[in-house]
Amino acid sequence: MTGLLPVYRRFIDYVSLVSGRRRLRSAPELSGDSFRGEIVKVVDGDTIRVRDEIGVIRGIRLLSIDTPETHFLGASQGRWAEAAAARLAELLPVGAEVEVQTDAQKFDSYGRVLGFVLSGGRLVNRQLIEEGLAATYIVAPNLRHARDFCEAARRSFTEQRGLFGDPSVLLPYEFRWSMRGRSHARLVGSLSRGQVFELSEREQVPCWDRVFFFNVRDVCAPFVRVTEDGGAREG
Repeated sequence: MTGLLPVYRRFIDYVSLVSGRRRLRSAPELSGDSFRGEIVKVVDGDTIRVRDEIGVIRGIRLLSIDTPETHFLGASQGRWAEAAAARLAELLPVGAEVEVQTDAQKFDSYGRVLGFVLSGGRLVNRQLIEEGLAATYIVAPNLRHARDFCEAARRSFTEQRGLFGDPSVLLPYEFRWSMRGRSHARLVGSLSRGQVFELSEREQVPCWDRVFFFNVRDVCAPFVRVTEDGGAREG
């Protein structure tokens, strides 16, 4: 029976995830590229719930960053996950007024708004990177703030701030891939060099400089795919 518990927990997690997706996808579409609201709940280090101006509670996934997982398929990344969630709750207490700005893609596959969250003149996404509590997770075509975030991540990595100073912690997306057994991303590019590689070659790109492509059609200028022989090809 003990051996069945992890399987059972993963099944419960999956059911909860599907149920959550259905609720989020029923929310009304956004009418513009930004909206204001108030914090209802901090879910984890990069996910919040906001009540917008018309009273709709929306799940918000902080765009272009990734914090360690507090609960993914029954597993946690431990103290750094808890630290990121606690810090976000400090920055965005319940009732705090925020502005949420979107990019090229307004929603993720779960129905959450993909957003840059501003509070008190601060871009919270960026602040978590600066404090070493979040890694960059730039996904094309959402490239607004990409260079700024990557530069902040480079400094945090160089100075070994937060999770960047702990070699035992996996990057959050690497952790999810290991748990799931696959990645949704197909290609990875270098923001500074414009070169795009197969995902298996991601170690050729420093973690702070990575841009992920879920669809090959999103590879366009200034990005160029690199062939096995080091040449370039279109798309």
